[in-house]
Amino acid sequence: MTANVERRRRFTIVGAILGLVGVLAVVGVSVVAVATLRTSQEGRAPETDQREVVSFPETPNALIGVVDDLDRLSSIAVLTLDPSGVGGNIVLVPVNVDQTNGFGPLRLPVSRQPYTPGDVDQAAELVTELEPLLTLTIERSAVAGPVELAALLEPFGEVDVDLPEGVVDSDTPGSGLVARRGKITLDVDTLVDAFTAIDASGESYDHHPTDVALWTALADAAPITAGDAPLDEFDRPIAPASFDELWERLFAGEVGVRDLAIDEFGASAADNESDADFVIVSRPDSLLVFGSISPGLVSTPTESVSLMLVVGFEEEDVAALGETADGVPISKASMTRRFIGELIFKQANIVAVDLSETPGAVPETTQLFVSSEEIEDEVRAVSERFFGDAEVIVAERLIDGVDAVVVLGENFLVQRKELLEIERAAADEAESSDSDSEADFDVSDADSDTDDDAEPDGDDDPEEPGDTPVPDTSTDTVIDDG
Repeated sequence: MTANVERRRRFTIVGAILGLVGVLAVVGVSVVAVATLRTSQEGRAPETDQREVVSFPETPNALIGVVDDLDRLSSIAVLTLDPSGVGGNIVLVPVNVDQTNGFGPLRLPVSRQPYTPGDVDQAAELVTELEPLLTLTIERSAVAGPVELAALLEPFGEVDVDLPEGVVDSDTPGSGLVARRGKITLDVDTLVDAFTAIDASGESYDHHPTDVALWTALADAAPITAGDAPLDEFDRPIAPASFDELWERLFAGEVGVRDLAIDEFGASAADNESDADFVIVSRPDSLLVFGSISPGLVSTPTESVSLMLVVGFEEEDVAALGETADGVPISKASMTRRFIGELIFKQANIVAVDLSETPGAVPETTQLFVSSEEIEDEVRAVSERFFGDAEVIVAERLIDGVDAVVVLGENFLVQRKELLEIERAAADEAESSDSDSEADFDVSDADSDTDDDAEPDGDDDPEEPGDTPVPDTSTDTVIDDG
């Protein structure tokens, strides 16, 4: 079915660079914005604006919700076609993602209600719940039960998968084991059983890595069919007419898989009066992912400026920043994700992200290619630390839906390093203060009326048999980003 595609998109415009920094392409997106030295020196757009306006290429997408035979969600994925019309990306969403995004006293995981295959209204409702969380327009959707999923998977035949744990379906009599842990080959029937299995042990997200492994196995098996996308009279790929056509064209080319990070800090701070099993998806990570693979469908929830980020650093240059204050190594993706979080905190809209490495083309100072000099102050205001001394250039070529293209310069890494040093020093001071406090209140050798030979109170045992270790997902959370 086709979901409501009415999008709240302003026709804001911006440019980027060709002569100064070379071709800067959004990952998988062939849009180039241009600004000339002449425009930069003049510092203003022509009085009669005759600049070229370009749009991001089409990247049709679809949502699939997989359900078991009781119509309970077991897997959610957003499928996005490459601009060529074949191949693309699969982005996974935890089934217990909180529909309220942590606001209010009650948590409402999207898996709280059944979704019936073939029910157009329920499929549309699932789209409505997820679009605000992902900051994304979803154009098509389908709910697939065991029967529908088997039809979609039939062309794959047998699939090799590396499972991080044994797949268990708690509703299956006996052990409930569907597939054993490790490298294994699954036929279509077993693959369907694995996708629709729901393990009631622990929390839902504990078993999310299995979902990632299953979708990765499908992506690794592609392409399973051959063929090019149909073209219109301008040689542009025609959008799929249905979910089934999008699925077929997705697996006719190379396919990538990305698992959205979760926001553990936000989840721990949220009220949970109903003691629901939930996670919160990291909005900065969602913008990083979809801004890279599908910028034309990223939504703009605020009235502030809309930005495209160009992060051309090489990975080793970012890795040289070291670790966060929490001891997590900094990567290019984690650094960008943190910066996106800082920008959206100031209400900026992030509509496109380009992580392509451009050795030798990274400017010394961050550059802001704005659609007009009237918005310079507004753009600078969303990041005074990093944009305060940025070079502002009025663009010659414009992009529909973008107010400014931000090309991070070498000075960004210097400024980020300075900020990290401040944060590490603060963390060290806090740790030292905690240690001093513990020493101040150490009464282990003080006189006491308590009999030293008394049996310890069982309630003080830190290792109760029922305690369950929490899996370490710190590297996938916003709070540890550099």
